[in-house]
Amino acid sequence: MKANCPSRNESRDRISKIYRRFEGKRIIKISRLSGFKQRERGKISAKRLILGFMTMVSRKMNTYEAWAQEISLSAHLSVSKQAIEERMNPKTTNMLKMVLADELEKSLSSKHRQLSQASQAFRSIHIEDSTIFNLPSELSFAFPGNVSSGKKKSQAKVHALYNYTNNTFGFLDLYSFTRNDQSLSSRIISFIQPGDLILRDMGFLVLDVLDQINAQGGFFISRKSYQIQVFDLKTHQEINLIETLRKKNFFDKEVLVGKTKKIKMRLVVIPVPPDQASSRRRKAKKDRDKRTKHDQGYYELLGYNIFITNLAQTHFLPEQIQEFYGLRWQIEIIFKTWKSCFSMEKLMPAKCINPYRIYCQIYLWLVFILLFQTAWYNHYLDKPNINYNLSILKMGRFFSLHFDRIIAENNEDFIRTLIISKCSYDRRKDRLNMGQKYEKIAA
Repeated sequence: MKANCPSRNESRDRISKIYRRFEGKRIIKISRLSGFKQRERGKISAKRLILGFMTMVSRKMNTYEAWAQEISLSAHLSVSKQAIEERMNPKTTNMLKMVLADELEKSLSSKHRQLSQASQAFRSIHIEDSTIFNLPSELSFAFPGNVSSGKKKSQAKVHALYNYTNNTFGFLDLYSFTRNDQSLSSRIISFIQPGDLILRDMGFLVLDVLDQINAQGGFFISRKSYQIQVFDLKTHQEINLIETLRKKNFFDKEVLVGKTKKIKMRLVVIPVPPDQASSRRRKAKKDRDKRTKHDQGYYELLGYNIFITNLAQTHFLPEQIQEFYGLRWQIEIIFKTWKSCFSMEKLMPAKCINPYRIYCQIYLWLVFILLFQTAWYNHYLDKPNINYNLSILKMGRFFSLHFDRIIAENNEDFIRTLIISKCSYDRRKDRLNMGQKYEKIAA
């Protein structure tokens, strides 16, 4: 009798992780609660709908007919495109939203290896941000967007809380473009634990929310907006930051932030290289919103990185504050992976007038992406000698292009060799990759 091959057992375990996500009592319960499952022997089960979509978009297709064909081939029965079209309704939308929530819960409850010594300083590092997806203009009634050249666009927004330490998501929420980031700022409060570090762009800057994060024992680093006033901690007099920086090209001091409710925070101001400052000013002058009028002081402060934080001066140098905030770039890479590797924008159905189809497909894409990061990327993130060399952008492209072949491949050694060869960062002497940056900060 032949002994079991470890690599094949590992491969089957990896593949079964993908299939187990969408079968069993949990998915049946979700199907019934949402109203999606109405007949015991219906052709289109939740599992078939989800995996059929994933296989379809991995082939860079998105039509009802292609979706029906994938389900038919996997289920060994005939499913019509009309049957798929009829499923694009509120019940399916609700079911897929519940599946996404279930996937998020499972990913958060699973134990992932801590990436580095940074966990000694922080329980977890979270990055909060949002990204916009362009939709067919016919859907502007359901997903109103901005106005370009007098024409109203249709756009959807995904608001994300990403755990950099464990490579998981706290939430992935779907809104229209018109829901601004500040109105979403308090969403993070229920996810914060004592010792967590939150990195946020100034779009989410609401001082009361930062005060709540601090009260809960969390830490934050946020970019300061130009309009927010700062005051001297002792005299309560407003600090003229421009005049101060003209005298001394640097600032690191505890201040009071906000005109009405003055909150004690640390203000850190670090000059940026001249070429970066010039680039920022050029972009600001080309601002497409003609209503925006920047004064000279605004352009002068573009020569600096300006942060507000509650990290103590005695424990973290200004340079460390800047380096930690630089980890926020990882969420931009993730969003780029969504759009370029998983083709969320390119494969949006043109001329679509059914908003439920868009809701369903965005939720399906997010489940697909979550599956990639929690059941696939983390699988290799735990492998010795390759974890910090892996590029999530390259792995996303590899996974999305070859999804159907990957889940059918039995040779784990072959897959691992390809991952190392095709999905590792290029060796560069002039800059560090994201994993190396994280290790440098933690050292």
